[in-house]
Amino acid sequence: MTSTSITGLLVILVIAASAQCVYGQTDWVKSVPFPKSEKPSPLFNGHDLSGWEGQVAKYWSVQNGAIRGANEDEVPASTYLFTKKSYRNFRLLFEVKQTRGEKFSTTHSAVAVLGEKLEDKGDPFSFKGPLLMFCNDWGIWDANRRNRVYPAGHNGTLQHAAEKIGDWNRIEVLVIDDHIRMVANGQLVIDFTDQPGMLKPAPIGLQLHSNQRPQEYHFRGLILAENTEDRLLTLKSETK
Repeated sequence: MTSTSITGLLVILVIAASAQCVYGQTDWVKSVPFPKSEKPSPLFNGHDLSGWEGQVAKYWSVQNGAIRGANEDEVPASTYLFTKKSYRNFRLLFEVKQTRGEKFSTTHSAVAVLGEKLEDKGDPFSFKGPLLMFCNDWGIWDANRRNRVYPAGHNGTLQHAAEKIGDWNRIEVLVIDDHIRMVANGQLVIDFTDQPGMLKPAPIGLQLHSNQRPQEYHFRGLILAENTEDRLLTLKSETK
């Protein structure tokens, strides 16, 4: 290989590395091998918020190939970016990153599932039902109903060793009937079976929590399969 070819190759590698740094792209979700019986499809096209609804002009946007949820002013009631389609039994894979710093609140975010949209304090994009929480608080909060249901009896926030603080966290959610499981970075963080009749088909929502301080979250990947096998794909102890 000539020196000119080597120089050209190095330039390409530098540009590729720079692009990944700037845009924060990853193929983690696409690299997860789904069972042949499942048909995964993207909820997010990486370019715009087609297929989603919420207070888009106020809180939600697409930045560097990821969904960004952020506020500068007060968020009176927790608000959500919802899929336009409802889901009941599914597997969802995505990555989430919370922006940390002196300016920002450390309040958790969540994925809203299996409940219903709700108007709260004038916001038509709030929610009643299970919130699968992550980043600085982990577990299930049954919003506008039973409050925390997992871990049962826990008071206050719940940190988890699996969390990569201020970095991308790899999440898998698996819902089969009344059984909800969630894996974060290869570790099981939620394993909960609800009472019959409590869960129902609903849009999936990304949460921006009620807050008086600025917050910023980024979500990417967001691939979903319905009618899934009853096994987790990213749990380290179940990964071959």
